[in-house]
Amino acid sequence: MPMDFQLGFTTIATESLQNYATDAAIGGDITMNSFVNLMDNSIAPNHDQWLVPNEQGSVTERSISPADEEILRAYGKMADFCEHIESWRLYDSKTPLHYIVTRVKGFTIDVATRNATPFLHRYLYRDHTPQCILSCFTASVLYANRTQANTAIVMRALHRNVRELVSAEISRAVATPVEKLARTQALFLYQVIRLLDGDIILRAQGERDIPLLQTWLGDLCKVRENLGDLTQLGASVVRRRPPGEWDRWIFAESVRRTILIAYSFITLYEAMKDPEKDGLIPLPYVLPQANRLADDQGPWAYAHRWTLSRHLWEADSSFEFASTWKEKPHFVITNYSFEHFLECGRGEDVDEFAQLLLSVYMGVDETSEFIFAKNVNR
Repeated sequence: MPMDFQLGFTTIATESLQNYATDAAIGGDITMNSFVNLMDNSIAPNHDQWLVPNEQGSVTERSISPADEEILRAYGKMADFCEHIESWRLYDSKTPLHYIVTRVKGFTIDVATRNATPFLHRYLYRDHTPQCILSCFTASVLYANRTQANTAIVMRALHRNVRELVSAEISRAVATPVEKLARTQALFLYQVIRLLDGDIILRAQGERDIPLLQTWLGDLCKVRENLGDLTQLGASVVRRRPPGEWDRWIFAESVRRTILIAYSFITLYEAMKDPEKDGLIPLPYVLPQANRLADDQGPWAYAHRWTLSRHLWEADSSFEFASTWKEKPHFVITNYSFEHFLECGRGEDVDEFAQLLLSVYMGVDETSEFIFAKNVNR
């Protein structure tokens, strides 16, 4: 049955960062209005702006839920996509690989034009914008508007921004949950640019920072696993108990989506580098014994839940969100497990994030057909 999380926020412990010595460098016409509006936000935080208390206490080290049989079946259905990662497919607009990579590269345009992506809610940093997000926004606007004449300075700016991000986080003694999310989103967006730009120097610099991104994703998983949820309750109970605060749901859902999309991107990049490499999702997991996963410490051995609901994600106010929670269906998806949603969901429920993941799960054309058919026949 469709259901979703209600979030209670507990404690997040401090973490130690590895000392990374990193280098980073990095068209269209995009207006600067969104940049000016974003810069108006307060950069200096106060106690009420952190969304989640930064107290000391116990922390869940890993996801409490290992991948189950439903997740394994979903991995199996994705095998066709993973077995057809070939360079020529990047240039054929009809292939799923071309669509996925093009859409991921478009995250930079999303940030530059909308201050948002399918995993970064447009109101996430409305009251407080961390410096690393402002810098990432600036770099995204510059990169999206680069020309032959200004590319050198754009690359210099991106190179500086990445180094400043890493340097600031290495020297930080304690990071709040919001800071952990912001730094992970910023580095992920930089990685999209550097690993997919096509420049060999950018790619080499991005590859050196993949372990750092994985470390920060691990820290973000600890944040997520200490949020609390109602996923074990019936849908009717959940619907009567919406999250207490809209902004906290925005934070939590952004955490969940960032983790899943960033891990997916890392896996896809490694697959494109070496399609025959062992250990890529879903090939090692298409097994009859789920206990094989217990010995695997990779991210795909665990459950990563997120909310599928365009109406909730695109709500414009707390009132609209609360009304939608009660009146519209919403689904908790684990990793790429869409079986139940495809049976009970509707095309209008699918937002950009869900469409991207569905395209990996069942194909681009099949996803479009599902959205159209379910909208017509609802």
